[in-house]
Order: sequence, then structure tokens, then C-alpha cells
Amino acid sequence: MRRTSGFGLSFTLTAPILLVHMKTKRLFAAVALLALCACAGFETAGEFTRGRSALVRGDPNTALANFQSVASADPQFVARNGPLWESIWTYIGRAHYQAGKYPEAKDALEKALAQHKGDHMARLYLGLTLARLPAAPAKATGFSVQDITFALREGIEPERVAALARERGVAFDLSRESETQLRKAGADARLLDEIKKIRAEASGDRETQTSRGAKELAAALAGLRDNLDSFIATTAQGRFWDPGGELRKEIRSGIALLSGRDQEWKKIIANGESLGQKLEEEIDKARDDEAKSRQREPAR
Repeated sequence: MRRTSGFGLSFTLTAPILLVHMKTKRLFAAVALLALCACAGFETAGEFTRGRSALVRGDPNTALANFQSVASADPQFVARNGPLWESIWTYIGRAHYQAGKYPEAKDALEKALAQHKGDHMARLYLGLTLARLPAAPAKATGFSVQDITFALREGIEPERVAALARERGVAFDLSRESETQLRKAGADARLLDEIKKIRAEASGDRETQTSRGAKELAAALAGLRDNLDSFIATTAQGRFWDPGGELRKEIRSGIALLSGRDQEWKKIIANGESLGQKLEEEIDKARDDEAKSRQREPAR
């Protein structure tokens, strides 16, 4: 293959040399791509580390900005530290929780659990979030038995009254006396059934959130206990985790509080928050203890 340089000199580029040249170009391109990926990975890891440091020191707004940057770059990002497995959405949820933004925390933590059901830290904070979320306010403008009786006597069809009750709510329980009063005014079985459903749903909404929070917390504590026990018993790094047993003691205390007949939610929440903070701090303590242990080992 004949080529001419810009200086008028001629030279010959043989096919084998051309092939090597092309391979070299591809190699350089691959190396450049790997370097770019490595830089992006380092940047993501740096953002996460800064966010985690901010979270531990109690600066949720800074932490959230860092975590959201990580999630934008890698929504599947997972931090694995000892027995803990936490996705970036867990950390986003925790930052929202620490900032008192409980609806946002709930959304992020549910997303974390949708990605990995074994993320027990996400489940712990979801339980705490559900416990802290304000219950849906009762409808102050719900219909009274007198309102429905009046509407029926004014000739409004029971089906229409049922639709209005569904929209506005019902502010009374259907007792034998109120049912008799409504039947006399023209209520049919479908309207009475609808009133019962509306009242049951309103009562259920208030109880379900708390009971779900308790279930999530109980499952989280059991999962954290089992993972911690297994990691300590079966791995070389396990001896650096919870050497004094304080974390496992706190987990047992939380399980006992949830198992009590009268659940004291202030104590349950305080226990869960304390445990979550201490587990996160344990990551650094275990890492430091392991590093010190290696430094004390004699050189081989």
C-alpha cells in the first residue's frame, strides 16, 4: 500500500503493519474507555463516602445531595459492609428520615426493598418511618346520622346518598338505633352496607399503618440479628464486629419492646434510631480495628 507524506517523501505501509496499527488504536480506545469508567466509578464512590460521612455526623441535607448524585449515576449502587447490605435508596430514605421528611423517606425505602428484600437497614427505617408518619386525619365534615336521615327524607335516592357518603365520609358508627332510624327514613341494604364499609376503612387506615410499622421493625431486627450472628461466627472479619455484644443486646431489647402487650412507641422508635446509628458507626469501628490488627501482625 503506497502512501505519500506531506513533505513529498514516499513510503510503503504493508498490510501486517496496518493491522498492528489498527489493533493499537483499538487498544488505546479500550484503555481510554476503561479509564473513563474508572474515573466515573471513583467519582461515584467519592460522592457516596461524602454523603455517608454527612449522614453519620447528622447533616441530612448535605448527605441527601450526595446520595441523589450517586443514584443519578448508578441507581443500582449498593454498599456492602460486613453483615450490612444497603442500597443507595436506603441511604436516600435515611437522609429524608433524618430530615423529618417521612413521606419521601417511605418512597425511597420501599424502592430499596423492591430492589433487595434482604436490605434490613431499609426495612428498619421503613418501620420507623411508618411509626412516625402522621395518621390520615379523620374527616371532620363527615355525614352525621341526622344528615343522612334528612337527605333520604328529602327524596334523595339511597344510591346517591351512598356516593356522597363515600366522598365526604361518615362521622358515626352504625348502631342498632341509628340503623333503625335510617331504615325508617328510606335507607336500603346497599346504603347501610356502604356506611359500614366506609367506617371500617377509616378505622383500618388508622390501625394498619402502625401495625405495618411494627411488622417491618420486627422483621428488620430479626434479620439484622441473624446476619450479625452469622457474620461474626463464619467470617474472618466477624471478630471485629460488635466485640462487646452491645449491638446484639440492643437488637434483643428492640424485639422485646415490640413483643410486649402494650407497645411503647416512644421507646421502640428511640431503640430503632439508636440501633441504626450505631450499626452505621460500627462499619468504621470494625474497619479501623481490622486495620490496626493487620499493623500489629509480624511481617512475613
